[in-house]
Parts: sequence; C-alpha cells; structure tokens
Amino acid sequence: MKRFMQILFLLLLASGYAAAYEYHMPVNIQSTMTPAVLLPGDEAVLAIELANGAASYGTGRDAGAGSSAQSTLLSTPLNRTSLKSTPVLQVLTEDSRDLGMIGPNDKITVYYKIRAADNISSGTYLLDFQVVGGYDTTTINRDILIKVDDTPVGLARAETATSTFNLNVANPRENTLNAVTIVPSSKGIVFSPDEYYIGTMDPDEVFTISFGIKSEDAAKSLTKPANLSFSAKFKNGDNWHTSRAYVTAYTPPLDNSKQSSYLLPAGAVALIVLIAGGYLYRRKKLSGKPNSKPNSSFNSNSGSNSSNSSGNSKSQNGKAS
Repeated sequence: MKRFMQILFLLLLASGYAAAYEYHMPVNIQSTMTPAVLLPGDEAVLAIELANGAASYGTGRDAGAGSSAQSTLLSTPLNRTSLKSTPVLQVLTEDSRDLGMIGPNDKITVYYKIRAADNISSGTYLLDFQVVGGYDTTTINRDILIKVDDTPVGLARAETATSTFNLNVANPRENTLNAVTIVPSSKGIVFSPDEYYIGTMDPDEVFTISFGIKSEDAAKSLTKPANLSFSAKFKNGDNWHTSRAYVTAYTPPLDNSKQSSYLLPAGAVALIVLIAGGYLYRRKKLSGKPNSKPNSSFNSNSGSNSSNSSGNSKSQNGKAS
C-alpha cells in the first residue's frame, strides 16, 4: 500500500509539471545566403534563423498560479536541425544537435555550407530543412529556396576615340559582384592600363572604361586591323570567376598628320601648275588682240598732212591775192 501511494505521488507530481509546461515550436523560419545567387561550382553560406513566436500566439507563458512554472516564461528545447542535399546541391555541413532552449520571441541561427555542382542549370531549387524540438519531438519541415544563375559580367564595345578603345561593362545579375577586373589582350598591342579594376558592381550597374592602345614596337604605329580580346575577373561571394573572352575587331583610325605631310607637296605642285597655266593663258590672250598703236600714228600723220595742205593753200592764196 505504501509503495502504491509513492507511485501515485510521483505520477501526480509528473502530471503537475507536465501541465505547468507549455511550449511553442519555432514556426518562423527565415533564410539568407551569401552570395545571394550562385554560379555553377559556387560555395555559399546559408544562414537559417529560427524564431519562437510563442508570446505572439499567447502560448509558452506560465501555466498559472499554483504551478511549478508560475511567473516564468518557459522555453522550448531544440533537439536537431537537418538540411538535405540534392543531386546538384551538396550540403557540406553536418546536422546541428542539442541547440538548447529557445524562449518566446527568442531566435537561434544555424549555418550550413552548400556547394552547387559545376553542371547545374540556372533556376530556382528547394532544399528540405527539418527542425526537431519540444519534449514530444515535434518535427517541422520547411523548403529553403536557392537561386542559381550562370550569367557572368557582360562586355560590349562602346564608342571609340582616336587613341583609346572604350568598353561597356555591365552586371546583369540579381546580386552584387566584387573585385570586378577587366583584362585586355592582343598580339602586338600594348594596353594602358594593362588591367582595369572596377571593384564592386551592384545589380544592373554599367561602367564605361577606356584603354589606351599602341603598337608593341615603339618605332611603328598601328596601321592594320587587329582582334582585341577582353575578359572579366570577379568574385561572387568568396568564389573567383573568369568570364569567356569577348573578342572584337579594331581598325586603327587614319593618321591625319601623315596625310597632311603627303598633301603638302602635292598641293604646292598643284599651285605652281595653276599659276603657270594662268600666266600662259593670259599671255596667249594678249597676243591675239590687234595692235592699236600704228593706227594712232597713222591718224596723227594724216592730221598733220591735212593741216599742212590747208596751210599751203592759204599761203598760195595769199600770194595770189
């Protein structure tokens, strides 16, 4: 009888503690990933935040007067979290165990490292996340969204000046890229600078950069068309990438100074020929006109003869009278 009473007392005590404890599993689960969008082959850190919203839902508080939990906010134990891999997304971190107690309005963050396969396609993927907690080992399942985009830094030709080559650099991705550097190359050509460092590029941001171009042989100038190659180095999170080469044709502009040196002698010769032709044409024109000077002499002589004749007549008449 005594033993029976002891067992009954223990059962009542246990039931009293059980009635006093109220818990609420963390239903608010949020995740962030760095980098926010993966490229094929990238590794990322996934941070999953578990929040206990017990106080918001009116649970997880004390069980009332007379209970062993009077005037206390009771917490919920977190036993285990797990994140499952897929054929193209590998989870590199082991499951988390014995995370401790989480009270109402408290938060716990668990971290997982994941890796995207080299042959993964662009798109949205889901990873299965599980939380096991509470004294009755309740399990909560959530899908964690993972984005993958294989789009690299974009390169395009811009308007080019006489001695420089201009290039447009764009970030078409949804996430920020870091340490963006453009590397030019071409046989027989020297670029200035030899690398162009841009740095951080926000989503949809575009930069226009310029490279000086000259011949590798300082004694010669660029006169023939050439293919110029540009590639972009950048970081997505902690992952380095190099874009495919962007190749474009470059035709050196005409050298106006050389054209002027060639045109100066030709212009001088043309001017001399023009002056000589004008002189000859004028001389020929003048030689074709009739000579007016002999006629004037003839007229003056005729006039003098007429005056002499009239004078002679007058003198003869005078003598006759």
